This record gives sequence, structure tokens and C-alpha cells, in this order.
Amino acid sequence: MAPQAPGRFTRQPQPQMPQAPGRRPPRLPAPVKREVSESASRSSRLRVYTEAEQDDIGISTLLGEYTEQGVNHGYPTYQKVLENSDEVNVFVYFWDSRDGPEFSGWWFGDSVGGQQVWSRSVEKSEAADKAKVPPSRGWRVPWDAECVEGLLIVEVMDAMVQPVTNGPTPTAPTAPPPSKANKPQGPAPVPIITPQLIKPKIQPTDSDQSVMLERIKLASDRVAAAEAEVEQAIASTRRTLAAQELEESSLADADTVLRSQLENVQNEQKQLAKELSEARAANCSQSNLGELARMMPRLRQSLVKVEAELAKVKNNLAKVRADAVLAKQRVEAVEAAAEAEQRDARAFQAALPEAMEIVTQAEDAVETVAILAAAMSVDDETDTSEAHQVQAIQDIETSATKASADLLEARKLVSNRLGETKRFAPEAKRVAMQEFQAMEKRLAEAAKRLNPLKRFRQEFEQKAAAKKALQEIQNKLNSAELEIEKAHIMTSSTDTQMEQDDITSTTQLLGPAEEDLKKTSQLIDQRQPGQSDAASQKELEGMKKRVVEAREKLQSIRQVLKRQEETLQVDSTLSQVHEKIEQAEEAFLATSEAEMPFLKGLEVLPLDEGAQAVAQCEAATKKCEAALESARTFIKKVESDSKAKYSKEAQQHLMDELQKCRSRGEETEKKLNVFRKETRQRKAKGMLQEVSEKVVEAENQSQALAEVVKVLNTENLDSVTVESLKTAFEQSVAAEKEAVRSYNQARQIITAKQKEVKEPPVLTELTRLQKKLAAAHQEMIKSRQLAKGGDQLIKGKKIFNEEEKKVVAMEQAVERVEKQMPAEDQEYSKEDLINIDSQIKAAVTAVNTSTRTLEAAMTGASVALKTSLTSLMTKVKDASSRVEKAKQASKTQREKAAAEVFVKEAEQQVENVEAALVKVAEAELPFLKGIEVLPLSEASIAIAECEKAAKHVQEALEKAKSFVSAKVMEVQRFAEAAAKPCLERLNGLVERNNAAATKLTEFRKDTESHKRTSQMQEAEEMLNAAEAEIEKTREAGAPLSAEDLSSITQEIGTEICEKIAALEKGASKKVSDALNFLAERRKDVRGTPQEKELEQFQARLGKIKASLAEAKKTASQQEQRFVSRKLQAEGLELVNEVEREVKKVEVAAEPLLASSSFLVRGNLHRLSGLVQDHISKGSSKDSVFQQACGERERVTLEGFQAFVTWILEQSGEDSRDVFLEQEVEAMFTHLDSDKSGDLTEKKFQDIFLDQFACVQPVSMTESFSISEGKSVLKLDLGVAVEALSRPQYDEQQKLTRLHCRLLEDSTKEGWVTMKGNQGKVFLDRLSPHSAHQKSLDRMMSASTKVVNKASSFLSARRKELNDCSNGPLLEAKVKMEEFKVKASSLQRKLDEIKKKVAEAAKEYEKCEAQQKRARSDARDKRLLDAMTKAIEQELHTLKAEEKRIAEVVAPLTNGADLEVLDAPVSILKDGKEMAEKLKEQSAAARKSIQQHEVPQGVAAGTATSMRQVISTSLSEVDTVIKTVNALVKAVNSSAVKVAEAIQRRVQLALRQEVQRRDIRIEVIFDEISNGGHTASRSDLSRCLNNLPDLKLTTEQISLMLDRIIGDNSEDGVISRWNFLRRFQQFYECQKTIALTHDLAITNSKPIRMLNAEEAIEVLEGPRGDEKSGIERIRGRAVRDNTIGWVSVSGNQGSVFLKERPKPFVHCLVDLPLEKSFRSSGEAPVRSLKTNEVLEILEGPRQDSRDAVMRVRCKVFTDQLEGWVTLNSAGEMQAQTGQQRFWKCKTGVAVTDGPNIKLCKVLRKMEVGELIRLLEGPEVDKESGVTRIKALCLKDGLEGWVTTLGNAGTLYAEEKSDIYSVSCDELPLQKAYGDLSSGTIRMLRKDEAFEVLEGPKEFRPEPVERMKGRALADGAVGWVTATTKRLKRWYPNYICKQNTVLQTTVSIGPTAGLVRRVEEGELLEVLDGPKEDSEAGVLRVKVKTRKDQAVGWITLKGNQGTLFLIQWSRRDEEQLKQKQKSLQEGLGAAKEKE
Repeated sequence: MAPQAPGRFTRQPQPQMPQAPGRRPPRLPAPVKREVSESASRSSRLRVYTEAEQDDIGISTLLGEYTEQGVNHGYPTYQKVLENSDEVNVFVYFWDSRDGPEFSGWWFGDSVGGQQVWSRSVEKSEAADKAKVPPSRGWRVPWDAECVEGLLIVEVMDAMVQPVTNGPTPTAPTAPPPSKANKPQGPAPVPIITPQLIKPKIQPTDSDQSVMLERIKLASDRVAAAEAEVEQAIASTRRTLAAQELEESSLADADTVLRSQLENVQNEQKQLAKELSEARAANCSQSNLGELARMMPRLRQSLVKVEAELAKVKNNLAKVRADAVLAKQRVEAVEAAAEAEQRDARAFQAALPEAMEIVTQAEDAVETVAILAAAMSVDDETDTSEAHQVQAIQDIETSATKASADLLEARKLVSNRLGETKRFAPEAKRVAMQEFQAMEKRLAEAAKRLNPLKRFRQEFEQKAAAKKALQEIQNKLNSAELEIEKAHIMTSSTDTQMEQDDITSTTQLLGPAEEDLKKTSQLIDQRQPGQSDAASQKELEGMKKRVVEAREKLQSIRQVLKRQEETLQVDSTLSQVHEKIEQAEEAFLATSEAEMPFLKGLEVLPLDEGAQAVAQCEAATKKCEAALESARTFIKKVESDSKAKYSKEAQQHLMDELQKCRSRGEETEKKLNVFRKETRQRKAKGMLQEVSEKVVEAENQSQALAEVVKVLNTENLDSVTVESLKTAFEQSVAAEKEAVRSYNQARQIITAKQKEVKEPPVLTELTRLQKKLAAAHQEMIKSRQLAKGGDQLIKGKKIFNEEEKKVVAMEQAVERVEKQMPAEDQEYSKEDLINIDSQIKAAVTAVNTSTRTLEAAMTGASVALKTSLTSLMTKVKDASSRVEKAKQASKTQREKAAAEVFVKEAEQQVENVEAALVKVAEAELPFLKGIEVLPLSEASIAIAECEKAAKHVQEALEKAKSFVSAKVMEVQRFAEAAAKPCLERLNGLVERNNAAATKLTEFRKDTESHKRTSQMQEAEEMLNAAEAEIEKTREAGAPLSAEDLSSITQEIGTEICEKIAALEKGASKKVSDALNFLAERRKDVRGTPQEKELEQFQARLGKIKASLAEAKKTASQQEQRFVSRKLQAEGLELVNEVEREVKKVEVAAEPLLASSSFLVRGNLHRLSGLVQDHISKGSSKDSVFQQACGERERVTLEGFQAFVTWILEQSGEDSRDVFLEQEVEAMFTHLDSDKSGDLTEKKFQDIFLDQFACVQPVSMTESFSISEGKSVLKLDLGVAVEALSRPQYDEQQKLTRLHCRLLEDSTKEGWVTMKGNQGKVFLDRLSPHSAHQKSLDRMMSASTKVVNKASSFLSARRKELNDCSNGPLLEAKVKMEEFKVKASSLQRKLDEIKKKVAEAAKEYEKCEAQQKRARSDARDKRLLDAMTKAIEQELHTLKAEEKRIAEVVAPLTNGADLEVLDAPVSILKDGKEMAEKLKEQSAAARKSIQQHEVPQGVAAGTATSMRQVISTSLSEVDTVIKTVNALVKAVNSSAVKVAEAIQRRVQLALRQEVQRRDIRIEVIFDEISNGGHTASRSDLSRCLNNLPDLKLTTEQISLMLDRIIGDNSEDGVISRWNFLRRFQQFYECQKTIALTHDLAITNSKPIRMLNAEEAIEVLEGPRGDEKSGIERIRGRAVRDNTIGWVSVSGNQGSVFLKERPKPFVHCLVDLPLEKSFRSSGEAPVRSLKTNEVLEILEGPRQDSRDAVMRVRCKVFTDQLEGWVTLNSAGEMQAQTGQQRFWKCKTGVAVTDGPNIKLCKVLRKMEVGELIRLLEGPEVDKESGVTRIKALCLKDGLEGWVTTLGNAGTLYAEEKSDIYSVSCDELPLQKAYGDLSSGTIRMLRKDEAFEVLEGPKEFRPEPVERMKGRALADGAVGWVTATTKRLKRWYPNYICKQNTVLQTTVSIGPTAGLVRRVEEGELLEVLDGPKEDSEAGVLRVKVKTRKDQAVGWITLKGNQGTLFLIQWSRRDEEQLKQKQKSLQEGLGAAKEKE
């Protein structure tokens, strides 16, 4: 289809389709849905054709058949059937109205819903819509064009029937190929529809129409009859199927009927299809075809119905037949099953007894094994190696084997029976299976019981090992739990922040615990479930659970430590942030000092002073800005780093603190901004004066410039001279520079100030000055313009003077011309005319020059200059007219003269050309002598001369032509009389020139011919030279062509080959040059006689090239023969060399491979070293030999052994550690080479044969003397030599020399320097094996190089010869292969030798190591035995002493009645002294044992044994110490029990004394202490002895006092609170109970109810109620001091009271100790410090308080903010109006005097700062400022302050709303609702504050108040009791950080050291806490639980370090409970083991 214009045939939805709001754009069609419509059950087709006679728009693409493809918008879609793959896809589809009615309908397009569409139907057909098929007509092509009837017709065809048309089927004509113009454009391709010629439609006749109607009627009748028969058959079939019981016969009949109907319908379909086809062929009308076509669906529908019913009948028939078969099979199966049941039942009954018997026997055998095994238990203490136990295990194993065999036999039988039962009938099978499966289950249970018994021995041993493993696990777990518990206590009891040292120490505790847990877990994991019994597994599970719990606890502790460490890090970071902020604040304070000059009240300072002050202020500002920026940057960095570093809580805390710091920084920055603004204002005020001065200076300079340039403003140049103008100009330049400088300075200052200053008034003033400066600048610009004009004026004056002179000269020249002009009739000679002409020309030139100069000068000139130049121009014009007149007068005569001159000059040029032609003829003479062919050299010279002459002629010819042409043009302008004759003569000269050119052309042609002839000669000579060179090449290779090349040496052959190569290269170059030369000449000789000659040369060159190739080939063969012989010789030589080297290595390696004597030689080497060391000390070889011989002449074996022992003793070593006995014998045997049994002196000397290695390069000489000896060779590094004698010392040269020989070449020997005269060592001793190994290594290294060299050579040659397949080199190639094989063989042989040597070396090292190990083992055994014996002696002494101590302390540890011991102190003392003595002995023994270190060099096994001995011994020492410590602990525990029992008796006696005397127990203490705070030990002991009914011995009282006082000296004291704590008894109420007046409960009236957790002091009792038997006490309720009787417990067992210690509390924060119960705001008794302890005397009780007025305020002194109470108890505590206050409005200074000029500045007052009036106000008359004397509330500074400046500035204003404190002290508190805590500080009287919020009425909540007595000084008062302020205190602490125990409460130098207290130690408080006023810390007197040491210790350091933390009784009980649990676990594990 041809491309159409937009809107014609192509659907363009985007621009054409309007989009409805909210609807889908038409570019995005809905996806095609595969819907199922009514017509989906049939598949239809379309046929598209046209009735148009011709196609103007190309619709052939749309024509054709379409098949149904799917559904879109409920309608079927169709796709065109493509005949060719290159055709365009076309779809027919329906689109509903979702995109608007304009898009609804049927479409032709390239895709369903696509953008490319071609046609649309607008026809509405109800039939088509109902059938959901496209209409046949009404199609628009293109889619938006008008509908053309018959242009496009769509026919719907049934899938099974061919379409019938009413005309011939149109065929698409062949479309022409598309052109480029027809290609579709745009994003979517348009199918190309080519025009076609449509055939005319043929109309049917009337007769045909009637026949067709008849056929249609008959077809309709047949279809109707078929439908009726189908309906009848279907109805009959449905009745059959509806019957209750279906019969096979009726279903078969129905099937037959339906099949018959199916065949009938199909036949009708075929008939109807045939008629349709015939109708189409007859071109019937569409209506007739439609009638026939509409019958086809009716038949199809009937066919479908029949098929459906037939399918139902088939299914039912198959089902009925299958049911019949199944029924028959079921009956037969029932009969067979009954018979099988009877048969199988009998078989089962026969097989059952045998199986039962064999199963029972197997079970009995297993039971026997179980009984035997049960008799043995792993818990028995007997060893498994005992005979009876071994026998029992063997019996068990034998029985288990028998039982296993029985079980196997029984299982086999039962299994067989089960297999048989599988074939039984179902019921018999079920019964048999039950029985046999039960047997099988019994056997499985028996096997299950037997399986562990099979492995009884293994499991028995495993259980024993498991017990040991479990014990190890238990120990590790206990250790880990103890460490974790300790760490838990350290962390859980910490109420405050831990220090870094505490965290580190706690972390260190966790390390070993975690390691123990890890090991425990590993051990538990190693105990697999299959390796342990159930009990062990249960215990392991328990341990695993404990491990998990311990790990969880450890993790929780780590979390606590992490939080603590995180808090420390946060605090450290915040400290740095605070430091940064403080630095910024300090930097801001420095700004006050900088602005002091401005704060004296003088608003305007002198300029210098003000500038200096401003500079200082700016410097201070920059410093403060830098500090603030540093703080901001640091805060940002901290914020950024903290995001991933800290937890959420810590980060929140950090962010809050950072926000506070940021606020402080922002506040400082605000203040800095104010200060910066003030500085700018001051700077701006000071700078205006400077700017004004600069502006005035600029104005003055501008005026001076104007005066100077007046001279240059003249209009008459005649009135001035050049000199005066120059002077004025120079002055103007200088004045201009000054003016510009002044202006620039002023402008720069103003610009800079405008940028700096932001204040409007200053900017206004700067603008005014800027305007003045601009006016001055304008004046300066005018003057500068005049100055610039002055320069031009000077130049113009000079030009005028010069031009005036030129005009004068011009006028003179014109006058001369006028004078020489001839008269009209006067005749002049030619020379005169020429002279006149030259003068006229000169005059004209002068006139023109002057005119141009004057015109240029007048351009842009000033008025004055133009006037002067104009006068000159007039003169020039006059002269010009005069010259022109003279020219016209002499024109004719001058032209004739000029023409004559031109002709003569042209003739001269032509004559020059002709002369050059003569020289050309001379150059051509050599070729004109008659010799046709000149010699090449002569011809070349002649040709060069000819070309040179021709060039010269050409140049002269061109010059003559140019000259003549120019003159012809010039003459043509002359008058005719002068021009005509001249032109004729010039034309003649032109012809002569042309003739010369013709001759030159002929000459050049001849020269080219001569040149070609010469080139041919040159070519011939080049060919001759190439042939000669090739001949030389042949001759050079002749010697190599001989058959026998043996007479040619390698050098000669190489020389010949090189010569041949050079000649070949030269010949090739000559041939190449000739080839190139002939190629270049070919184009030169084309078409000339030389062309044939050139072809002959080329043919000859081809032969020469062939000859060269032949020569090269011959030379190559000759070279190859020589090279082949040379390669074979070299290869053979290399292979032979390799063979020699390998043989040499093989011989050298034989000693290392074949002999094992190197071990013996190594021992001899060591012995040699010892002997030589002995000789070097002064002995000799002879004396050594005599020592070895003894009394004999020769050395025997015994003598040799004695000699070895002697020499080792001389060297200080044990012979047993150096040589074994068998090694000495082996050395002797080696030396006794002839087996004679003794050694001669010569044999003995073999000891001294040593080997050495060269460590520094050195030479070997022939003789001992270096100067006289000749060098033999040079020894390189690693060369091994063998000594031939002992080393000798050269006294003259100071050298040590050795006579030796090479090990690798024994023929080479000589003298070598061992040690130089400067100490440099050249030879180092080697063992024999190392020496031979080094020598062999060097030989193998050299051999390897030779082998590699040969291998590389052969490989390279083989690679080079790889391509040789024939010729002489083929032989060399074969030989190289043979040599390579042989070299590889030798290489492998060398590698095998290396391998054998390496294996031998390893074997030698192995043997040597075994030898060393044997010597080491012997030495180690001796050391171990000696160590064991020494340690055992020390342990025996310790154990004897341990036994003696146990006997001494037995009275305290045997469990007898401890209270009857009269002398417990003596026993305790003796036991402790003996224990201390034993500890010292144990320590000494431990130290002694520890000194038994493992010697270096012992074997690992021996070292382990030694360590085990040491470890076991240390463990035994530790066991002794533990036993003694346990005894001491038991004694101490017994002593504590005795002391507690005595204390209870004393407690009762004191209570009876108090009751008897009716006093309080405090009175007794006052009597003992004489009213003091402490009582002495002696006074207390005396008092106790005087108590009636208290019968105690002195030692009993002393024991008790030792415990409660801690100091056993008579100087010991007891504090009041300690006395009361020990001897007062308190109970705590557990349940609410009545407090009554009487002991008897009956009729006793209650006083009040005693509440739970309330404390009561015992005053009397406990006593029993006679009637009820209830135990009661009389006591004082601590809460309100109420006294009464209360029951301890009820008669049903209910506990009402539980004993508790005396109540104390300690302060968590600083608290006021107030005088009265109700807090009234009065001064407290004193302030309690943190950690101070109060003894509770009364309370806690509730206090209800009245409403008060509260305000939030800011204190001016330190800027603190908080809440204060204005009134208390009806009195005002703070009010306004008592004092006068001023508040600073603008920064001002505080001075020391009233006179502002004489005073000194003290400091700057900040904005907002408050001052209190002391004197004034006063007005300073001299300066006019108002000043007052005031007190600065910020820092208490007194001074004078300016309140009002001399210019009206208000610096401070009076404030009337300031409060001041009217009472003595007023608490400033943190929160509005907190009256009793959270005090920030106390405000003093008259202290001022500003109200920020309030006043507000506040009604306080009731609080708990408590009366107490401070333990530090006995102060009594009331405090408010809250959990955040007070906490229950126990007189027990645990050491949190290592510290010291001292003798006094003071830490000063007088305090003595008791001992160091370690972290984790438990301490009991005896006195305190008391304050060390000098150090500012609280101290307590304590007694250590560890060793009862007594002293003073610090609670918390002055830097916040916490040394002690509270340790309550509950904490101790928890720890004891855990320890008890651990011990019980250990005990249970031991018992189980």
C-alpha cells in the first residue's frame, strides 16, 4: 500500500483521538482477553475481497482469508493467513466504547488494539452484532475516509464449509517491488498495498436463480428431517439412561441408534457443503449463499448433540460391563479365601510351639547375662585388673556371646515363620503375624538388653574414665561459677558509677571464668550421648544447664561492665566537650579586656588609640570565634561518632549533655555577636575621620592638576613653543599621578569601609564623602583629557614644523621645474628631456607625499593644529597645480624620449636570450661529434650541462618576455605619435623571443633523447655488476662443495659462511637496485625506441634473479653441510662433558650412600674439638697420646674409654652427657682399622683429621709462608677442605695457617689462612658429614649447570632444525635427537643421585637425632631421679608438723560444748602460732620446690615428668596449707561461736541491769565512757565483771571483746554506736500485731498496732505468757518511741517478729540535718555528707506541711536557676525593695575611682549583669557622665560604673523587681515540687535573684521524717527519708578497689600502714564513718574477715574513686548459699564416683 498523508489511511490515535477525562489513553489498549463467548464453541473464518474494478489506494494487503485467533472485548478476533513470510500481519477485531464512541466498532489493524489501523466498519447490523461477527459491508478505507460501496467486503465462513460467492473469486494482482519512496515512515510500519486491476462482476441469469431456490428448499427439508430424527433418537436414549437399573442390552441398542444418526448427519453435512461449493462456482447471489450457509450450523449443532449423547451411552455401557466382571470375580475370591483360611490355620498351629520354645531359651540366656552384669558396678572401689573381676568380666562376655547366638537363631526362625505367614490367608495371617511379631518384639527387647552387655568391658572402663572426666568438668565449672559470682557481687552491689580500674579488675576476673566455661563446655560436648550412661547424661545435662546459666550470668555482667565503661567513655567525652566550651567562654572573657578603652564613658577616642583598641577587639573576637568553631566541630564529631558507638540510653544522655553544651556555646556566640557588632560600630566611627582626610587630599590634588593643564588648552599654536608645551605636559603627568594616587587611596578606603561597616549612619556619611570624591574625580578626568591632548598638541606642533620645511622644499622643486620648462618652439635634446622628466616626477612625488602627510596629520587633530595645517595644504595644492601644468607642457617630447629608452632596454633583454642560446649549442657539442653512444660518465656530464644551459635560457627568456610585455602596456598609454613606432619595434623583439623559445624546445627534446640513451647504458652496467656479484658468491662457496670437509676447520668454515652471506646480501641489493631502476625507466621510454631495449634488460634481469636464487641455494646447501658437521661436533662434546660430570658426582656420592660411618666420624669430630681445645691450653699431641696409653705403648679399648672420660672432665662436662658407652666403643673400632685391638700413635692421630668450609674467599698457596708461596687456586664460599695437619700460627704475619686439601679434588692441596691478622675468619670447622655434603653439593651444582647448558643447547638446536626434512641438516637433526636422549638419561641419573643423597642425608639426620635423643634420655633420667628424692624429703617434714597442729587445736574442733572452754584464747593463740610457723615452712618448701626448674634441653617427656613431680609436690604443699588453713578456719569459727554465745549472755545481763535500774542502755555506756563517744576496753571489761549473775573468765571476756572491738590491746576502744549495736536487741515486725500494755494477752488493752517492717527495740524478755504460752517481749517502737508488749510468734506457729540488727541508714546525697521534726527552712544542725551514717533514733513518721509561695528564679551571683520559697511559717524569706539594683544595658567598665580620666579599669560588665547600689548616682562635671558606686553581684567586685554616657548612651538602668534574701539562708532547689531535697545551694542574706516564673502556691506532699544520730560526731537531728536520699546501712563492706589499711583516722604522714587490702575482701565496721578534715574524705575503722586485721580505711577518695561498697548480710547469705550449693554438688559428685 502506498504511503498516505496523515489522516488518510494510517490511524494516528494520539493526535486524532480525543481523550475523555479519566479514561485510558488510546495509545495503551486493553490487553486481549481470551474470553469465551456463545460463538466460541465453533471456529469460524473470514474471507475478505473487493468488488471494485480497480484499486486506487492499494488494499490488496487486506484481501485474503482470516482465521479466528482469540477474543477481545467479548468478540472474536481474526488474523490473516499469510502465504509468504515477508507479508504484513493483519488483524480484524472489535473495540468497545471504553475510549469513546468514535473508536467503537470493527477494525483492520496490524495488531489488536494497536496504533496502526487501515479500515473501520460503520455499518450497524443486528444480525452481525448478535452473531458477534464483523459486518460484511460498510467498511471505510482509509479508516477516516468516506465509505465506498463494494470496496471491501467481509464474508463469514464456517470452518468446515467452503465459502460461496456470487461472483468469481478475485485474485490479487502481482504487486510491483516497493521503492524507497514507498517505505513506511514513523514508529509503526505501514503494510505496502499495491494497486491491482479488479475483474468485472458476472451476474447470474433468472433460470439459474429459480434452480437455486429449488435446491435450497430441498436442502432445507433434508436438514429439518435430520434434526427431527436426531431429536427423537436423543429422547429415546435419555429415557434409557434415566432408568433405575441400566441393562447392557438396552444400552447397546441406544448406542446403535445414535451411531446411525451420527452417520446420517455427517452425510447431510457433506451434501450441503457440496451444494455450497457448486453455488459459489455458479456465482449465485449472496442471499442464496447465505441461506445455504445458515443450514450448516444447524447440522453442526445436531452433530454435537448426537456426539454428546453417544459419549454418555458409551460411558454407561462400559461401566455396566465392568460391574458384571467385578461381581463374578468377587464371588470366586470369597470361596478361595475360605479354603485358604483353614489350610493356613493348621500350618500356624504346627509352627507355633517350636518358635515359642526357642524364643524363651534366648530370653533366659539374656537374663543370665544381665544377672551376671548386675553383680558388678562401676561404683565399686576394686580395680578392674584384679583376678576375680577379670574372671567375672570374661564370664559375662562368654555368656553374652552365647546369648547373642541364641538370639540370632531365634530371630532367624521367627523371621522365617513371618515370611511364611505372609502367604497365609488374611485372618490366619493376622493371627500368625500377631503372635510372631510379639515374639519378634520380645527378641528385640532381649537384644536391646544384650547389646550394652556385649560391650561390658569397654563400657565399664569408659564409665571409670567418665567419672574422672565428670570430676574434671565439675571442678572447672565450680571454679568458673565462683569467679562469676564474685564478679556479679562486684557489679550488682555497686550503686554508683564504677571506676576504670574496677571495670578492668572485674573484666580480668571474667577472663579465666570464661575460659573455664569454654573448657567445661568442650568437655561436656566431648561426652557424647552414646559414651555415658543415663545418670551421667543426666548429670551432664545438669552441668550443661549450669554452664548456660553461668554464661547468661557472665553475659549480664559483661553488659553491666559495658554500660559502666560506656558511661565512663561518655563522661570522658563530655569532659572534653566542657573543656572546649570553657575555653570558648574564657576566650570571650578576654574580649572584655580588649574593649576597656571604650568603656570609660568617652564615646569618641583619639584616632590612634581607637584604632589600636579596635584591632585588639578584633583579635579577641577571632580567638573566641576559633574556640567556638573548635567546640562546634568537636561536638559534631562526638555526635557523629556516638551513633554507632554507644547504646541508646548512653547516646541519649550524651545528646542531652551535648545539647546543654551547645546551648552554652550558642549563648557565648550571641554575646560574641553583640560584641562584634559593637566593635564594628566603634571601628566605623573611628574610620570616618581618616576617610574625610583622604577625600580632601584627593580634591586638592585634582585642583593642582587643573592648574597645570591650563597651558595645554591653547587654541593658537603660534603663541607657544614646543619646549613650553613639553614642560607643561611633564608637569601634568606628575600632577596626574599624584591625583590618581590620592583618588585611588580615598576610593579604596571608602570601598573597604563600606564593606566593613553595616551601620546606616556611617554608610550615609561614607556615601556623602564618596560623592565629594566623585566630583573631584570628574574634574580630574577633564584635566587628564587635556593632558592627553597636550601630548597630541606637542606632536602636532612638531609635525607642523616638519611639514612646513617640506612644503618649502617642494615649492623650490616646483620652481626649478618651471624654470627648466622649454618654450613652445624650443627644441631639447633627449638627455635634457629625460632630466626634465625626472625633475617633474620628483616634484610630483614631493607634492603627493606632502598631501598624504598633511591629510593624515589633519585627521583627529586639534582645532589649532588643523588651522595651521590647512594653510600648508593650500600651498601644497598650489604647487600641485603648477607641477601639473609643467607636465602637460612637455608631455609629447618626454614620451618620445621615454619610448626610445624602452626600446633599447628591450633589445638588450632579447640579446641576452640569444646569447644564452649560444651557450646551449656549446653544451650540446659532445653529442654532435658523430659518436652515437658516449661513455656513461661523459654522457652524464654532458646531459647535466645541457640541462643547466636550458634552464639559463628559460630564465632569460621569461625575463625578456615580462619586460617587453610591461613596456608594451606602458607605451600604449603614450600619444600615437610616440607610441606607434615604438610598438612596431617592440613587436619585432617579441618575435625574436618566440623564435628563441622554439629553439629551446627543440634542444630539450634532443637532451631527453640523449638522457634516455644514457639511462639504458646505466641499466646495462647495473646488470653487469649484479652478474659479477653472483659469480663471486659461487666462487666463495666453492670450498664448501668438497665431499670431505674435514680439512676445513670451524673457524675457516665460519669465515667462508660469513663471506657467502655478505656476498649474497650485496648481490641481492644490486639486483633489487636494477629492478627498481628499470621500473622507473619504463614510463620514461614508453613510445620511444628505447622501450624495446628496456624489455630486453628486464628479461635479462629475470635470468639474473634466477641465477641469484640458484647461487643462494647452492651456498645454503654448502653452509648446511658445514653447520651440520659443526652442530654434531658441539653436541657430542657437550654430551661427553655431561657424562664425565655425572660420573664424577657418582664417585663422590658413594661415601655418603654406601657407608654409615659418618655417625662415628661425627663423634670423633666432637672428640677432636675437645682434644684440640685441651692442646690449645698448653698441652701437646704427645702428652695427649701418653695420657691415652697410660702405662702401655698403645691405646687399648679400656684406655680409650678412660681417656674420653678424662678429656671430658678436663673440659668440665659429664661424659655420660656427651658420649654413650656404645658410642665410645664405636669410635675405638673406627680408629682400629686393622682390627688389632689397640691404637698406635698414627691411628690415634686420625682423631685430628678435621674438615673445614670456606666462609670468606681466600687463596691456597704452595707453602706455609704467604710471601714466598705461590697461589695454587682460589677457594670460593662453601668449598670444603680436609686438614692434613693441625693449624699453625705464623708469627711474622700474625696469621693462623692450615695445611689442607680439597675434598672434591684430593690432588689439590696447599696452605690456607684460617684466621687473618685482624681477626677475620676464613675457614669454619665442619662435621665430616657436612664437609662431604658441601663438597658434593658444589659438584652437583656444577654438574647441573653443565647438564642444563647441554640440554639448553640441544633443545635450541632441535627447535631450529624442527622443520628440516631433507638435506645435510637432517643428519644433524637426527644426531641432536640422539644427543638429547642421552643427555636426558644422564639428567635422570644425576637426579637419582641427588635423590639418593637427599634420602641418605635424611637417614643420617634421623640416626643422628636418635643418637642425641639416647644421650638426652640418659641424662634426663638422672636429673629426674635426683629431683624426686630431694622433694620427697621436704614433704615428709611438712606432713609431720601438720599432724602436730591438729592435735593441739583438737579441743576447739572436736565438736564439744564450746561454752565451757575456760581458755579458748590460749588454744586459739597456740594453734595460730603453730599454723603461721607451718605456713612459713610451707612457703620455704614451696620456694625450694619451685627452684627445681626444668633444665634447658631436656626432652619433652622428661620435662613433663619433672613438671608433674614439681606440680604434684606443690599440690601436696598446698594441701598441707589448705588443711592447716581449714583447721585455723575451724578454730576461728569455733572462737566466733564462743564469742557469740558469750555476747548473748552479756546482752541478757545488760538488759536485766537496765530493767533493774530502770534506765536506758545508753546510760550504762555513758557511765563506762564518762560521757564520751568511746569507751576503753579495760573499762568495758571491768563493767562486765561487775554485772551480777554474769560469771565469765577473763579469757572469755577477752575473746568477746576481741571480736567486737578488734583491738586486743588494753588501749582498744569501742564507740557508742558499736556498743549499742552489739548489746541492743531489735526485732522487725513481719505481720501487723497489737502493742499492749501488759505481758498477759488476755484483757490486755492495745496501745496501737505495730505495722509490718516496723522496728522495735527489746527492753525486756522474751518471756512466755502463762496462759497461752506465747513468747512476748517488752519493747520500744522506734517509729514513735511507744513502749509495750508484743508477741514474738503466735500459738499456731505464725511469726510476728523476726530478729534484726540495729537500724542504721547512710546518705546517698548531701542532706541537711534539721533541728525539728517539721522542716521550717531554718539553718540546719549541720549538713550530712554523702556516705555518712545515721543511727535511727525515731521514725520514720509522716509530716504534713502547709502551702507556701514558690518562684523560679535566676541568681545573679553565679547565674544558677532554681526554685525558692518566698514565705515559711508566715514569715517572708525573700522580698523586693530592700536594696536598689541596676542592670547593665550596654557593655561598660567597672573602675576603681569616680574620676573617669584618672581611674583604672577593673573589668568589663556584661550585658544583663546586675549590680547593687553602694553610693551615688553622681554626675562627673568634667566629662558629663553619670556614675555610681556599686557591688557586682556576679563576683562581689566593688567599683564605679557609668550609667549614662556623655552622648546620652544608657549603660545601666535601675531595676525595681529584683528580690533579695531576707533570712539567714534560703535553699535554692532544683524542682518546683521538692522542698526537702535537690538543693542546689544555700542563698545567703541580701543575695539577689530575678524571678523567671511565679510566684505559685505549692502545697507539699506529706513526707517521711526520721530522727537520727550521726556516727561521725554524735550530732542529732531530723532528715527526710526517701529511697533516693537514704538507704539501709549494714556495718559490712567489700573492697571494690585495692587500697591500704592504716592505724589512724588521719591519712597524714603519721598514719602507719597495717597492710594492703585487696579487691574483694570482706570488712566489718568497728567505728565511723568519720571525716578526715585535711583530706576531705570519710574513713571507717574496720576488721578484715580474712585475717582479723584492724585499721582505718577510706570509703571514697576525694577524686570520686570508690574503694568500699556495702555488703549486707543478705548478700553474704546468698554467697554462702551458692558456695554451699557448689560444695554440695562437689560432694555429690564425689559420692557418686
